[in-house]
Amino acid sequence: MSIKEIINKLSEEGYNPYLQERLGIIFNSIDDNKGNPKVNSVSQIRIEKEKIIIQYPLGQIPVEKEFKTIDELLKFIRQVFPIEE
Repeated sequence: MSIKEIINKLSEEGYNPYLQERLGIIFNSIDDNKGNPKVNSVSQIRIEKEKIIIQYPLGQIPVEKEFKTIDELLKFIRQVFPIEE
């Protein structure tokens, strides 16, 4: 499980991940047709110990969820941040 593997899988799914290397955090979003992140589609992903942690806003409250595998993370992201065709 690595940051680069998460980035590759998010990109394959159609998301727009950006790695902030200094912090070791992936900023993930769904972009609009102009390449700007859509409102309420931005999240932060990081790896701590053997856990993947995603943080995202729910209204004005930051929420964190933990996952053990990349597949669990992707399933959650698809549900909370669906890409509209």
